[in-house]
Amino acid sequence: MRNRFRCVCLCLFVFLAGLLGFDGVSGRAYADDTVLIGTTILPAGQTGVPYAAPVVPSDGAAPFRFYLVSGSLPNGLSMDSGTGWISGTPGSTGRFYFTAGITDAEGFSASANLYMDVNSSSNSANVPTYGSGVASDGLANTTIGPWGNEVSYRFLATHSGVLQQATVYLITDIGGYSGGNGGTIRVDIRTDDGTSAHNPSGNILTTYFISNAASLPAPQRYIYVMNFSNTPTLTAGQIYHMTFENVDSNPSSNFISVDSLYQSTAQSSFPPAPSDPYAAVLTAWGAGSWSPRDGFAPVYELDYQDGASEGIGYVAGWVGVPASVSGPIPLRETFTVTGSQIRVASAAVRVARINGDDPVVVRFEQADGTMIEEGYIDASNIPLSSASSPNYYWASFNFSESHALVPGQTYHLVVECDATSTYQAVALQKGHYYGFQPTTYFPDGNAEVKVNDSWTGWTEWGVSNRIDDDLQFYFGVEQ
Repeated sequence: MRNRFRCVCLCLFVFLAGLLGFDGVSGRAYADDTVLIGTTILPAGQTGVPYAAPVVPSDGAAPFRFYLVSGSLPNGLSMDSGTGWISGTPGSTGRFYFTAGITDAEGFSASANLYMDVNSSSNSANVPTYGSGVASDGLANTTIGPWGNEVSYRFLATHSGVLQQATVYLITDIGGYSGGNGGTIRVDIRTDDGTSAHNPSGNILTTYFISNAASLPAPQRYIYVMNFSNTPTLTAGQIYHMTFENVDSNPSSNFISVDSLYQSTAQSSFPPAPSDPYAAVLTAWGAGSWSPRDGFAPVYELDYQDGASEGIGYVAGWVGVPASVSGPIPLRETFTVTGSQIRVASAAVRVARINGDDPVVVRFEQADGTMIEEGYIDASNIPLSSASSPNYYWASFNFSESHALVPGQTYHLVVECDATSTYQAVALQKGHYYGFQPTTYFPDGNAEVKVNDSWTGWTEWGVSNRIDDDLQFYFGVEQ
């Protein structure tokens, strides 16, 4: 009886979830299992400092058995098979990816892709990065309220100050993604509930109402700016939520969607940016029943009274026009460093392996082609996929020594491989044409492809040699 009841409920939920449009890519996959892992984010640890955090079940029948499906925990940590707690004292720094598994008393199993950052004991913050640092295969929407759901953008504030306005990406005029006049959308800035799930709390800092968005001219009806009359104060390092609720009298006819970056690969449950592990899109189908949408990352900007801004200002992933890497056809990000000098200790690019088993080569060089350092990432670290269904993964390597990036100097990060293999990459479009500030994307360079022995920018929507695109890449900054 218990399983039959759950099956009926699950079918109903899948039917309702299927009513949400996803901009041509699939959204969250709901498994038939009756046990799930509720943990989506693990707190960072520090070397030499005792650590403890749980992998928690969601649904299922106790007692549970917890285990590692693949990957490994940081040195010095272990998982308790009976409780799911990860504990010990980390002995090495880095980012550690693993897949946690759970089996309940009735034999149902589930798994979740997780990761943990371990930082030096002298630095409790996330390891900073230089680059786009965003993983995305395209865009996907989440409708607000036509079937009773709410939406939350979870974010980690990186600036302390009075929040003046916020910008979001809306879909207001496409059938299925929106309807009628767009409805009346209540937007709240809330604090986090402080639990391991990091859901919105009931503490509302300010409220804004979006109404008649569909009647605005383009691009204002898409790139929507909210000016807060009651300006809240945010604190750097704290988690907050921007929640959306359709309070229209007829939400089934009048509604809009928020548009987000989307990852469709096996790493879809990982965050979009190495420097912001808390960026996520959540939905709720009832009071307090929040859950993250795997692979979704908010497109947003926060602007403060003191002129500072932050957010994720990439407005597209060119999933329809990936660029191939094979033999004499490499890719690169070319960039000229602004700001102060920084030292970098590692490099990473996000690629898919289409065929072959040659390593992907990542070459860091000066503007004249002089080699600074080159890394070889074994093909076994990037699961084989296909051109029709690519799976993108971060390919990274640590430098033999750190290197200085000098302001005013131009560099290249080149991606290549032997002609007997093929990799491909997807570029990201910066939102500066739509008013997003340089703090929300990588402002120092752009992605290029090699055509007939000449480097040129990406081509999309009939525009060639675009300079508003970035590779999905980043350098790890030494502290």
